This record gives sequence, C-alpha cells and structure tokens, in this order.
Amino acid sequence: MTEQKHAKKTVAVIGSGMAGLVTAYLIHQDKQCRYHVEVFETQDQLSLDSASYTISSADVYPSLPNRIDIPMRAFDEGFHINLKRMYDYLGVGYITQKFVYSLSKYSTVDGKKSPPYFFHSSSNHRFPPVRPEGYGYLQWIVQIMYLAACYFWFIVCCFVVKPKMASTSKEEETLEVYVKRIRLPWHFVKNYLLPLMSSVTTCSHDALLSFPALDAVDYAKRTYRQPHYTVIGGVQGVQSKLSKGLAVSFQATVTSVKRADTKLEVTWVDSNDKSHISYFDHVVMAVTPDVVGALFEPLREVMREIPVIWGESVVHYDSSAIANSSRLLEKYSAKTQKAGDQAQIMHITSDPLSTESIHQQSSTLVTNFPISPIDPNKIAHRARLARVLRTPKSREIVNDIFTLDKSELKPPKEELFWYNGKDNVWLVGAWCWDGMVLLEGCIVSAMRVATSLGVEIPWTITSSES
Repeated sequence: MTEQKHAKKTVAVIGSGMAGLVTAYLIHQDKQCRYHVEVFETQDQLSLDSASYTISSADVYPSLPNRIDIPMRAFDEGFHINLKRMYDYLGVGYITQKFVYSLSKYSTVDGKKSPPYFFHSSSNHRFPPVRPEGYGYLQWIVQIMYLAACYFWFIVCCFVVKPKMASTSKEEETLEVYVKRIRLPWHFVKNYLLPLMSSVTTCSHDALLSFPALDAVDYAKRTYRQPHYTVIGGVQGVQSKLSKGLAVSFQATVTSVKRADTKLEVTWVDSNDKSHISYFDHVVMAVTPDVVGALFEPLREVMREIPVIWGESVVHYDSSAIANSSRLLEKYSAKTQKAGDQAQIMHITSDPLSTESIHQQSSTLVTNFPISPIDPNKIAHRARLARVLRTPKSREIVNDIFTLDKSELKPPKEELFWYNGKDNVWLVGAWCWDGMVLLEGCIVSAMRVATSLGVEIPWTITSSES
C-alpha cells in the first residue's frame, strides 16, 4: 500500500528539441521527486543541437573547434524573456551580438545577384552608416531619410494602432491587411520589411503576409531597440545542461499515442524496426503539428489546419553565393574587429517570392532556405529543417487548445474539442503559444506543463524565495 502511494508517475517526452528538453528537465528536477521521465528521440543524438556543425576556424578561435548553430538561435531581452531567465539560471554564457544585414536582389531570369541596395544594423547599434557601392551621397541620404520615415511610421503604428481581431463577420487581420490599413508604402514593405522579417520567419513573402498582424506587431514592439545575444559555444552547452541525468531512448520512433484504461499507450519502433509498447501516466509531445496529428488520433484533423513547411540550411564555402559587396563589408568587419566590437554579417537576398539569408562566419557561409544555386562541390553540410507557420486560423486553433480557463469553452465545444492536458496528453513547442514561432514559445509551453504538474519553475523564483 505504501509503495503504491509513493510510486513515481511516469512521463514520456517525445522529441528532444528545446521544448522537449526543457520540459523533461523541469519535471526531472521536481523537488518532490514525483516523476520518472523518459525521452524518446528518433535520431541517434539529441535533436536540439543535431543540425549544428563544427568547423575549425583559426580566424575566430585559434586551434579550437567552432560550433555553428543551425538554425541560428540569437535572442533578445524584450521577446525571449523566459529563455534569458533560464539561461541565467543554468549559468549559460552568452554575449551581446551585433548584426549587419546587407539587402540585395536575386534575378530568376539570369540567376544573378545585384549589389546590395541597403545595409541595416540590428537594434540600431552605433556604427557609421555604410553607403552601398554605386550610390551617390545624395541618393544615399534620400534613401536613409525615406527609410527613417517609413520605419518611424511603422513603429509608431505598432504601438498605437492595434491589429483588428476576429469577429462574427470577419477573420482576424493579417499582416498584409494591417500594413495596407496603416498605409505603409508598399515599396518599403516589399524591399525592406519583408526581407528582414523573412530572415527571422524563414518562409515565403506570401506566407509571412498571411501571418496574424498581432504576431508581427507584438514582435516589433518587444524587440524594438533591444540588444541581441548569442550563446557562447552554441546551444550544445545548453543541451548538455538540460539533458544531464535524463533517461533517453535513441533511435526510438514513436508511431502512436492513445488512451489505454488509466494509462497512455505509446507504441514505438527501435533501430532494428522492432515494435514496442510502453505505458505512461503522462505523455508530452514536443514535435511539429503534422507529427502530432500522425501520432494522436484526437488531433489528426485539426493539426492539418496548422501549416508546416520544410527547408534547408546549407553550410558551404561558395563565396559566389554572396552578392558583390564583400570588399565593403570585409573592410567594415575588419574595422570593428580591430576595435573589439565585431559584428556578424548577414547577407539577405530576395526574389519576388521569398528570401534567403546567408550567415557569414569567418570563411564559412550558412545559407538558410536557399533560393539561389550553391556549388555542390563547396557544400560541407546540409540540414533539413521544419518550420511551423502562423495564420489567423491556426492561431485560433492553438489558442483554443491552450485555453487556460476551461470555463471559457462552451459545453458542446468542451465535449468535442481537445485541450492541452486532456487525458494527461500535453503539447509543447515553439508553436504552442500565442506568438511568433520562436524559442520563447518552447520555454513558455514547457513551463506551462511543469506548472500543471505541480513542478516549480526555478528561474521564476525570486532570490528571497530560494
């Protein structure tokens, strides 16, 4: 009787990205030791850092390997509030990172990239404005004045003009409708706003314009004039801290999750294609919506309404992939490096439909979601990445799933619609909150599950409480 009373609850966490590892870490660290956590990972390594790549770069760290995060995981204080608190609690080292973005065009007709037409610095950090090659001083000054006016108007509107929410007759306002309503010049939207935002969302311009306006406006407000940071040594250090002591089943592909009496039945396949069935008290799915739908029948149909796209990040040494601006940027980079204030260079190139971003790290280039050819003989590494998109419809679905106050659900809907935690099944991930699909969503959704299971969140406890 006593043994049954004190038996630990079992928790399966499917997926070992940021959301899965943070959830597993929090539950595993429960001060009352009430849970046994097992992580299922389909790869032969934890997935948070699995797409990253190690280079040997004497220019950056002499004689030491240098880890390139794929995808890049820069963060800031305004938007990634809980992520930064977690890093501080874990003792993760990070540095202030400045970025300089060059904007250029790619022609689908002749396959050439035009010289950059603008250089943008993140968070308006202090450096002499860079004049694009071929621009006269007057043309350059007019451009800066035009962009300053457009950017000022956009930021003012973000703080003053609220996006329209859904009503009985109209759907929630998209980013495209919002920028047209505030009369933001389309030239600015097409050539400056969309390329810069697409480098964050890694999706086509049409998909970005279909995002809920609230997402973009909230992101712009919360990141306005905020410093950016990158983790020292990459997220492999974060992964190591979060996974310490966890029980992980590698090359274990979960194929279904379903209710079985008082337990949850998890069917999974090992590396030898042998099928297994395990039973748990709780199951946390830290995977993309399409995978959730494939594993869990109650959400099969509704998950189809949440778009998921796939793209590539390519590590390579093909300098021809960069628009012809290297001499100017290298001169600037050398100047800032000499001053001990080196900025990361990002080359952003757009065609009429989409944008690619190239992160330059020493002589190594990382192209995210490429739209232009890369010499296959100069490719060192490829990583396939999933991206969950936002639409007014998907936002409505996600908010219904994660409604905290179940009294808000009408009785008929409560009977038919699944909500997070029902039958002890939980969802976590960058997409599992009301905001841009970025790392902060991973942390917030993981914290939500831990709190629901009565587990304290250590980085939210004040020093007087600890």
